[in-house]
Amino acid sequence: MTITNGHTKTEQTLPELTMIENTEQLGSDHEQQPVPKRTSKLKTSKITQNAITYVDVVLDAGSHSNKSMIDGYENAFSSVFKEIKGDLPSGMAGCFSYKNKNYIVGELADGFPGDLIYAYEDNKIKCLDIWLIGALTSDCDFLDHLIADKKSKNKYKQMPIRLSVNLKLLSLSSSKKGDISKILSNLKSFMYRGKEFELSINNLDDEFIYSEGYGAALSAKKALPDSNREFYILDLGGGTLTLTQYRSGRELPKAVNRFIATGGGMQIVAEQIYKAVSKSDMGGQEIRLSGIFAALKACRRKDDGYRTPYCLGRKNIDISEQIPDGLQSWIDDNPTIKKVLTEARECLNSGFNVFATGGGFASAIVADWISAYITEDIDTEGFEVLDNSANINVTGMQLLDK
Repeated sequence: MTITNGHTKTEQTLPELTMIENTEQLGSDHEQQPVPKRTSKLKTSKITQNAITYVDVVLDAGSHSNKSMIDGYENAFSSVFKEIKGDLPSGMAGCFSYKNKNYIVGELADGFPGDLIYAYEDNKIKCLDIWLIGALTSDCDFLDHLIADKKSKNKYKQMPIRLSVNLKLLSLSSSKKGDISKILSNLKSFMYRGKEFELSINNLDDEFIYSEGYGAALSAKKALPDSNREFYILDLGGGTLTLTQYRSGRELPKAVNRFIATGGGMQIVAEQIYKAVSKSDMGGQEIRLSGIFAALKACRRKDDGYRTPYCLGRKNIDISEQIPDGLQSWIDDNPTIKKVLTEARECLNSGFNVFATGGGFASAIVADWISAYITEDIDTEGFEVLDNSANINVTGMQLLDK
């Protein structure tokens, strides 16, 4: 109570009122309300995957042969595959499951029921995913080592093995990059030996397609003096004969022109030789086209010519005499083949170097006959058949990173 100028006034301060109000709210026993407990966050299970394995792949999916190099190791198989019913064979190369179907690539496919799919029947690009998986699964031990490593060292061995592929594709179809990228981008996974592999191509947005003979071009450029800035690659593959003009800049060569004989490759060469051999007396036994390919591969030079052994029943016959007739028909029956070879002659005549490559030049008798045809009455110093001509288009790609 306060006395001011004779008047009496009752006064309560604001803090006191506030205290009374709070006391009334708490109740007579001044009990405090319980404080809610802090809730902890729910723990989420972390899905752990296998570490990514990065792999360099060079792929030349040709009409007759599929050649590849996986982390520096060469491999090849026939460009044919088959979808099979039932279980895949064990312990054999080129067997895999893809999009719930079972496949076998290469020569092995011929021993199983079903329809063979050939690359030269307009399937080089359409089936590029099959050819790429086929290259990986046909390698003798690349995927097997990955499987063994995950089993022995990795606690996540039940998870898919992840592959990230840096791809260099050798192809005449560089103008179809959009179609090629679409096919390869849809390749997500496959099964090999009961193990799932997840796969991605990590450079589809880059320039990953090279001219079909580019590995040979890199090898040829290395063999030439720096002053030779222009040269040609003559490539006799399974389905085509091509002559490509290359020009070197400061470092790498680039294709600037090309002449193509579609349907002028070794498939037609073998068919023409088959016809020539069939005119001979074979004792009533049937000639096989596969036998012609085998004979050309087995051909060896001798002091007085060649020996080209064709297996006829239980004996070998030498078909060397029939081969020139077949090669001459190969040229005479297709004007574009003659045009390509004439272009090669004109390049030599003009002083340019011409390097021959491709599976056709791996056969001694074929290489020598075509070389003689091109260099007749011309200085032969500018013409050279590259070593390892069957695979140099793939192996030569190693020079790109050096």
